Amino acid sequence: MKNIVVALIASLALVQGALAADPAPANAAAVRELLDAMNYRTMWKASMEQMSKTLPGIMRQQIEATIQADTTLTEAQRKEKLQQLQAQLPKMTEILNSVFTDPGLMADMEAEMIALYSRHFTADELKQIAAYYRTPVGMKSMQLMPQVMAESMAIGQRVTMPRIQKAMEQFRYK
Repeated sequence: MKNIVVALIASLALVQGALAADPAPANAAAVRELLDAMNYRTMWKASMEQMSKTLPGIMRQQIEATIQADTTLTEAQRKEKLQQLQAQLPKMTEILNSVFTDPGLMADMEAEMIALYSRHFTADELKQIAAYYRTPVGMKSMQLMPQVMAESMAIGQRVTMPRIQKAMEQFRYK
């Protein structure tokens, strides 16, 4: 079960990859301006709060599916593992929530975002994007983004999980 939790944590990583060289000061300043226009800290916090609400259900669904699909377990063992899940889920959720609320995570994310945006946009382009986010429609899109992302994740889960489970069945019988 711990391996499943580790896999879930890994799959929740929002930014991966090697760090680029330090961005030019003009780009770094432009990215910071963009992040400010995007209300990035507030949006990040809202996204993490939304994830904290939906994560226990996602974790439960994933782990239950794994337990149910394990053909080496008897019905009694499945029942026992499901009871263990029920008992452990609050602690797992608490641990993951502590990761999401770690202030160092925000600082690391901002550093990664500065490097990311600097690799793909010029300072002038970043200023244009920031100007968009200061418009009414840009502000609305940023305000609704955590909700849209949460709903999108739920849709992705609902649509892909049956396909993944079906594909995994091919390996179970070989």
